[in-house]
This record gives sequence, C-alpha cells and structure tokens, in this order.
Amino acid sequence: MTHPGSPGTTFFSDFVVTGTVGGADATSTPGEVTALLGDDFVESGDESRRLRGYELVEFAWQRVSHEDPWIGLYVMVQAHRLEVPLLIDDLARDLERVGFPVVEVAPDGLGCRRFVREDSRVGLLVDEDTGAVLKISAPTWFGPGPRYEKPAWSRETGKGWVEHLMKLDRDERERWAVRRQPESGEEQARWWWFLLVACRQRIPRGSGEERGPWAELALWLVRKCETAGVLDRTETALQIADYSLLPPDETVRMCLDAIPVSRAEVATRDATTYTREHITAINRSRRAKALSMAAGEQLRRGGQDLALRAEVEAWLRLRTRLM
Repeated sequence: MTHPGSPGTTFFSDFVVTGTVGGADATSTPGEVTALLGDDFVESGDESRRLRGYELVEFAWQRVSHEDPWIGLYVMVQAHRLEVPLLIDDLARDLERVGFPVVEVAPDGLGCRRFVREDSRVGLLVDEDTGAVLKISAPTWFGPGPRYEKPAWSRETGKGWVEHLMKLDRDERERWAVRRQPESGEEQARWWWFLLVACRQRIPRGSGEERGPWAELALWLVRKCETAGVLDRTETALQIADYSLLPPDETVRMCLDAIPVSRAEVATRDATTYTREHITAINRSRRAKALSMAAGEQLRRGGQDLALRAEVEAWLRLRTRLM
C-alpha cells in the first residue's frame, strides 16, 4: 500500500479502475478484507457499525442486528492525508493513458470538484483551488445524469406530490402524470427520479400493512424511471430489491433474469485483466455481482423457491472472483 509520503499515481489509478484495494472492495466481508490486506489495522464501531483503517484506506460495514451478516458500506482512500498532494491532473492523465478516464460532474457547492468513473462506481472529491485529490470512494454517491443533479423542485413539493399520488388509483395516476410531467425528455427523466426519491423517503420500515401502498407506488415510479431512461434493467432490479417492492422470490427471479452473462462466460479477476478491450466483459461481471448479491439478500429475507436458491448460491460462490 502507498505510504502517506509517496503520492505516485499507480495505487490510486488502480483503485479508480477496479474499485478494489489489494483485491478487497466494498462488498468484501471483514474476514475477507483481513485475509487480503492483513491484520495491521485499527478498528472502531459497535453492534451495528464497523469502521476499519489501513493507513490511507478505510472500510465500513453495517448490520441490522448481531445475528445478521456485516454488509459493506464503502471503501475509501483518504488522499488528503498524503504529505505531498496527489493532483487530479496527474491522476486523470494516468487514467486517460490506460483507457479508463474519469468524468467531471457537478461541483459540490462547498469548494470541491467531483469526478467519477461510472462503471467502477468510484468517485473522487478534489479541492477546487489546489486541484489536490481529497478522497476517492466506492461506491460513489454522485455521478452524471438526472439522478445526481440538484432537483428543480423543493422537498415539500415532492412530499405533496407523492401524498397526492397515494390517493389515486393507477389510471388516475397516469392522467395526473400526463398533465404534470415536463415536456422535454431530459426534464421528464429528472422529474420521475425526483418523485421516486420522494416516495422512497416515505416507505415505512418493516412489513406492516401501511407499507404496502407506499411500496406499490414506489414500484410504479421505478417502472416510470426505467421507461424515462433514468434506470436500466439492472438498476431497476436493484431498486426493487433494495426497497423490497416485490415478494422475495419474484425479486430474486427478476435479479437473475437481469444478469447479462452466464456463469460459464462471466469475466473473473483471475482470468480477465482490467484493460479497455475487456470493458464490456468487466461491466457484465460487475452487474452479475451486484444482482446476485441483491438476490442473495432477498433469499435471506424469505425466498422459498429451491431452484432459485440453488442458482443464487452458485452465483454467490463466484462473488469474490467477479470484477
């Protein structure tokens, strides 16, 4: 691992391209991270949160209770700790050379520029004045497109709209949307995503009766986002899984159906290099990993179909080898 006094770009560009540090990524369990990176770390946390640091690198996990598995939150490189700053121009030049350039997206409004490598879901936060890279994290919470742009409508407006939609049946919702949605395709996409986010914030936790109508509305909005081009097939399945908008077995089947490659043909870290010529195979492998993990979580929540369970478990056995 790079020493804080040595700002060479190789370690950092590898993280941007692969989303991994020494083979460990945001999906790795605490035990897997230890096996890959060793036990020379500091750690803090409690029953529900866990934070581990290796020099510049931090891993974080969470879980609902001590009976549940640790779920990875993120892996982050704290580049601001370097004694000599890592400049975004140097890092971007190196990434351009290897064929994995980053894209600059909207600034954070607080004095930082933001860059993203969307396929690896790695984001970079850069000091606006000095050009020094401050943090590199995966998965990133920002990127290009309507999902990451500042909404043109207020939070209260979104709350009012989704509460009104809750009172309407499906046909009435469709008529309401025709009257209300913006005319331009780009603005429509942003509008549908805004409504989905407003709805997700209102979905009650647990499995009580009051959750059903909100989940049904969220499912309708997810489908609208897919039609508007905000979400692709993989992202649609992941949204449905993340918020448990359909019964577990139905969600598992949807996730498996969305996997764009077979187990026999999926790219793995031990057989595929991170080069531009392999980018399609790499991204299919990444989608397979995300979808199979989402399916596995649904099985844990109550999936019953034995054939589906066998297929998911076969995919999960490949998890640590997927890109």
